[in-house]
Amino acid sequence: MAKTTKHHPKINHDPGLGERYLNNTKRIINKDGSFNVARTGDGLFWRDTYQNLINMSWFKFIGLIIILYFSINLLFGSLIYFIGIEYLSGIEPSETELQKFLDAFYFSVQTFTTVGYGAIAPKGIWVNLIATLDALAGLLGFALATGLLYGRFSKPRAKLEFSKNALIAPYKNSKALMFRLVNKRSNILMELDATVMLMHLETQPNGEIQRKYYPLKLETKNIHFFPMNWTIVHAINEDSPLYGYDLEKLKTECAEILILIKGFDDTFSQVVHSRYSYCPDEILENKVFEKIYTINQAGDILVDIDKIHAYREV
Repeated sequence: MAKTTKHHPKINHDPGLGERYLNNTKRIINKDGSFNVARTGDGLFWRDTYQNLINMSWFKFIGLIIILYFSINLLFGSLIYFIGIEYLSGIEPSETELQKFLDAFYFSVQTFTTVGYGAIAPKGIWVNLIATLDALAGLLGFALATGLLYGRFSKPRAKLEFSKNALIAPYKNSKALMFRLVNKRSNILMELDATVMLMHLETQPNGEIQRKYYPLKLETKNIHFFPMNWTIVHAINEDSPLYGYDLEKLKTECAEILILIKGFDDTFSQVVHSRYSYCPDEILENKVFEKIYTINQAGDILVDIDKIHAYREV
């Protein structure tokens, strides 16, 4: 009697990204792991100022610090300039307005940073009041900047490098979708768990287009140790939501492979997460990954992180 294969129906599971689809949208998960969702209204930026300053890029953060530093000193320097630099003792008389403004600005910088070289001193009630507020702004500003710097350095983040492409390669007399990742840091990650889903668009009987999410069963869903690279494999068989699909059909349905990696960071003793996704134009067929590690004469395993993206023709 011939053996029959039972086909299990696909089970839709919304991971929290919504199903209703009204217009064309970009990918759900950006390449940096952030979600392609913008929230507006209700003063979100100011209410979440700390989170925004902690999570923004280093380039934006340093740029913002520099802008605020000069802006505050320009403000206090301008106030002193309009009151009159004759209320600053120790300044040599100047005939140009630019030099007068620069003297007021430099005095504000010395007060703001509490450097106090002793060459310039305020005199008069109004200039002393401005210097008092300037010094207070400096104390609070440096305290906040120091706290934010510590928060950014101390926040645990997973620095995982994913292969640029996911591959569809021969696997156990069939095919499999696979991609791989490696830890770019020297810290220890343990107890890694992977969740992979297929998202694509489906047209409902009423003509409405909805996003549908189907979990992809993995050959190895979790690993206990992560000192090398990890190749995550989903076998494309009759039980797979990808069974019968080709890349052109995935492109037509705006499909996306959604990935969530969760692990324990031994350095911070905290759980960290990393997100990634692949669109159909980032999936290659009939390719296999090149080996990423070698063994030297001393028996050490050498992992070449730069080869995480390397693949070859089958």
